[in-house]
Amino acid sequence: MATHPHGIWIWNLNLISSNYLDKIAQVKAKRVYLKVFDGRSNPMFWSHQCSPNIVKQFQDNDIQVFGWGYHYGTSDIDQQVFAVKQALDCGLDGYVLDLEAEVENTSRHPNVRALLLKLRPLVPTGALGYTSFGHPGFHPNVPWKILNENCDIALPQIYFEKFGFRATNEDEVQDCLKSHEAMGLTKPILPIWGSESDSRNPAKASELQSYLNRFPGSSIWRVPEFRNGRLERGEAWNLNYSDNSPFPYGGGSTDFALPTLTRVLRRGTKGEDVKALQRALNELGFNAGDVDGDFGPNTERAVRAFQANAGISIDGEVYTQTWKELAGRFDSTLVDLPGENPRLKLANFAENEASKNLRWVNSSSEAEKYLEIFREPMRQLGHIGTAKIFYDWCGTFVYYCCREVGIDVPIQPDGYWATMALVASWQYWAQKKGFWYPKGSVNPERGDIVVFDWPSTGGAYNHIGIVRGYTRGSSTFTTSEGNKGNRSGNFTRNLSNVEGFIRVTG
Repeated sequence: MATHPHGIWIWNLNLISSNYLDKIAQVKAKRVYLKVFDGRSNPMFWSHQCSPNIVKQFQDNDIQVFGWGYHYGTSDIDQQVFAVKQALDCGLDGYVLDLEAEVENTSRHPNVRALLLKLRPLVPTGALGYTSFGHPGFHPNVPWKILNENCDIALPQIYFEKFGFRATNEDEVQDCLKSHEAMGLTKPILPIWGSESDSRNPAKASELQSYLNRFPGSSIWRVPEFRNGRLERGEAWNLNYSDNSPFPYGGGSTDFALPTLTRVLRRGTKGEDVKALQRALNELGFNAGDVDGDFGPNTERAVRAFQANAGISIDGEVYTQTWKELAGRFDSTLVDLPGENPRLKLANFAENEASKNLRWVNSSSEAEKYLEIFREPMRQLGHIGTAKIFYDWCGTFVYYCCREVGIDVPIQPDGYWATMALVASWQYWAQKKGFWYPKGSVNPERGDIVVFDWPSTGGAYNHIGIVRGYTRGSSTFTTSEGNKGNRSGNFTRNLSNVEGFIRVTG
């Protein structure tokens, strides 16, 4: 199976809406993950919701059906294989094993291996998956290597709405992905995002939609069920699972899609794209007023309310981050916008570039473009000699973004001993040019370059990024960065960790 569409998980078919086929078609999901097995059920095979007729109904509606089952690492291998085969014989397109706390008992690892070896030839090629904890580093005794060796895809449960181990959901997501890498897990990752009734801080539909859009093949756990006479809370039916990532359904028209964004939308902007924005905001319940294509005060207030609700920088302007939260697409090549000052061009380009979430692995990585221009100058200075320079690339990311939008920054400042790959070089250069503003002397502005500290290094001020946004009076601001844990991205930072800002004025 060459591609993996976005999916939606089903636990109890008889407890969800009876018109589930219509609803799945409405949200444009092309795959369901249907529970078909449980190792403690009697029988293990769930024939009440997995039959040739049920599977065919999905497939006749152009919906793939992956069965999933909870396995406990027990020794009754043949019984488990027989039950899973019964499910597969119904015409399933694939199968996913759910293995969690029980298999942290290392004595059960041989059972997991034996089970996978017997299931391997029964499951369609490329369609055997496993799902388990979202952060392997927190659960090192799960048989990760056995799963990686014997399965085709990994579907980690990255339920950030239930997590709390990092300051932001994005940080948690990135930590989970990096943990897979650190464990040496190499199979394609199709994250599962959680949306359930028992979440203390439930993710909003716009945030879930954003993650669906960013991660091909990702899915949502799970379809809300009717329990005790009430429908569970959950956003699974309020999303759009198509690969085109159009505007998520919020109770309004189901044939509406945002156009591709090609410019910043702000007070005074007029056009069809503003009309689409106004309609989107109105359908989500944020009152933008008349859909007239004129970005006036009502539209700005609605944008600010939406940004606050989505947990992103509140500036009343619409560019890539806000458009992405609305599940719209943007043209990442159109960053040199007419009338934009250099800093806004820089912020626009950096935001798009950082959203690629690039990682440096070797000289063939796309992230190599940030480092390559510095290799020869640093070799001549004698500053390359260890592998570490290959992934300490926050300064080179900022330099690349500046160069791409026409901001003239030297590779090595006159009179200084190091290239701009070193954060201290940026501060030296900015002070010489009159671009340096210590913390407290100015409020952060979009397009400022910020020098700050990793919280763990105690005032070293050895990191650098580009300010994406700031709300006056807030203790945090948003950034676009390279090399946050060897990955680029858009993040939220604390002002308390800042040393100063570089504000390029020409």
